[in-house]
Formats: sequence, structure tokens, C-alpha cells
Amino acid sequence: MESPHETSLLVKAAWSAVIVLGLTLVAERVSMRIAGLLSGAPLTAVLVYFFVGRDLGIDYVVDSVPYSIAAFTGTLSFVLTYYWTSSRLQRYSALGGLGAAVIVFLAVAAVLAAIPFNLVGATALTVSAIALSAWLVRKIEFIKVERPVRFTLRQLLLRGGCAALLITIVISLAELVGSRWTGILVGFPATLLPTYLIIHLTYGKASTHAMVRGFPTGMGSIILYILLVPFTFPAWGPAGGTAACLAASTLYLATIMFLGPLRGVAARE
Repeated sequence: MESPHETSLLVKAAWSAVIVLGLTLVAERVSMRIAGLLSGAPLTAVLVYFFVGRDLGIDYVVDSVPYSIAAFTGTLSFVLTYYWTSSRLQRYSALGGLGAAVIVFLAVAAVLAAIPFNLVGATALTVSAIALSAWLVRKIEFIKVERPVRFTLRQLLLRGGCAALLITIVISLAELVGSRWTGILVGFPATLLPTYLIIHLTYGKASTHAMVRGFPTGMGSIILYILLVPFTFPAWGPAGGTAACLAASTLYLATIMFLGPLRGVAARE
């Protein structure tokens, strides 16, 4: 009979695999713009906050919230570093870009963890970083994958297994390192890293860069999610709080996706 810990690990692994497979599927067969927006959704935060809140308590989660919000300055640093580095590398641009991006994230995270953030300061920092990032990537062109690869069982297992391993490690660490670093780890790009790697190696850097353009705008979803945690989790617990935060962040993403096509129509008219 499986223990609750083993069950939670299976849930984390399965969720992680589904998220990365879903993002790559959207990028390949729907739209890089939409995939970029969705990559800014609270994909890792949903799991981290639910399991940490259930296992370590609501107060622990609430204490981590300012650092979670600040951590996404590190996530944006990861995305921008990957874009800048991979744009300039002619060989090994995927591994070189992502390797440099992880190093920059960890460096920024170490600085953020040393700062005594409150909710207002953390939100101001990250919203400013979102606005700057959106401006820096505004000229990236959205492109469409013309010939998506045919999925094989080996590809699915490799893609899903990589994501499952990475996110399970992040969530397990979040339960061991204290509320401040738990918040920082929420911002670790555990879904972005394997997604970017898969798209880059399969279709080239231009396709992944198209996803980068949509990411800062999509990040409004996860910031909204985390800002609601101190209100929804104490009121309704980890399960109810997760559902309420997820509903709000989903509404944000749906609105952004709807407004995008309208702007395109207005521009053509």
C-alpha cells in the first residue's frame, strides 16, 4: 500500500509531465503566442503551495508569499538571459543559453533571499521587471511551426520524465529550506527549462524566442495567483485556496488571450 508521501510524489511527477507536454503541444500545434502566455501561468506554484500548505501549514505558505513574488524577478532574468545568450551563440545555443540562464537565476535568487521583502516592495519590484521585460522582447516575431514532429512513445517519455524529475526535486527542496527559500523556489523555471529545451532542440531558437515574447504578459497570471494566497488559503485551506487562486489566474489569461486577437483585428482595420 502506498504511503501519502509516495502518493504526493506520483501526483507531482504526473502533473509536471502533463504541464510540459501540454505547453509543447500548444507551441507546436496551436500558437507560440498562446504557449508563451500559458508559460507565465502558475504551473509550479499550484503544486508548491498546495503541498507545502498541506504538509507544513498555512502560516508557512503565507510567510513565503513576498519572496515568491520577488522570485519572479529571477525568473524573468532567466528568460532574458536565455534569449540574449542563445541569440548570440552559433553552436550549442540551447544548452549554452539555458545553462547561463540557470546560473543567472541562482545568482539573482541568492540576492533576493538576502533582502527582507514585504508584500508591497516585492510586488513593486516584480511588476517593474515585468514591464521592462515586455518592452525588451517586444520586437520578437511570433512564428508558427509549419511541420510539427510526429510524437513517439520515446519522445513523450523523455519530455515528461525530464519535467517530472525537475519539478519533483524543486517541490521536495521547498519543504526543507525554510519559508524564505520556499518562496524563492516557487520562481524557479522548472517548467520553462524543459519546455524551452524541447522546443529549441526540435524547431530552433526562433521558435523558443517567440514563446519568450509572450511570457512577461502571461506572468500577470502567476502574480495574481500568489497575491491572493494570503487571503484564500487562511479562509478555505490549501484545496479551496488553490481553486480560488487558480480561477482568478485563469480568468486573467483568458482575458489576455481574447484581447490579443482583438488588437490584431483593430490593427488591420
